Amino acid sequence: MGAFAVAHLLYSLTFLSARYAPSSSPSWLRFLYLILFMVGGCFYIYIYPYLQKDKDSGLLVPGVGIYAMLITIMGSLAIRTRHPVTLLGALIFMVSDIALAMQVFKATADLEHGNSIVMVTYYLAQLLIAVGDIKAVGEEDDFSKWKRS
Repeated sequence: MGAFAVAHLLYSLTFLSARYAPSSSPSWLRFLYLILFMVGGCFYIYIYPYLQKDKDSGLLVPGVGIYAMLITIMGSLAIRTRHPVTLLGALIFMVSDIALAMQVFKATADLEHGNSIVMVTYYLAQLLIAVGDIKAVGEEDDFSKWKRS
């Protein structure tokens, strides 16, 4: 969980980088932020009783809470990028992590293809975030060329 938390933190820092144009958020984007934080909070509230049942609950309850906060922040910063591919990748990453947590902490019945769902969504998320970032770098280069001319 720690390695994935670091990955979310690094993605968040990337989404704050100069290649993504900082701008003020229109009200509909603020509404998306609100929805995302509500999803993250509701997920943690839902999974909390299952975390308490685990023998390592003393570590899991705060650890999963911090992790849920980090992935929600990463998703919010992906909204800020205004790159649909990047945003879709971040949202699918959230879905992948939620599906994994639901299985690991027994918050849902075992799914026949649960591991496949987690892995397919995970790799799809990574691909989309990478493609979105490559496109953002390309757009930045195009802008730099335009400024020089």
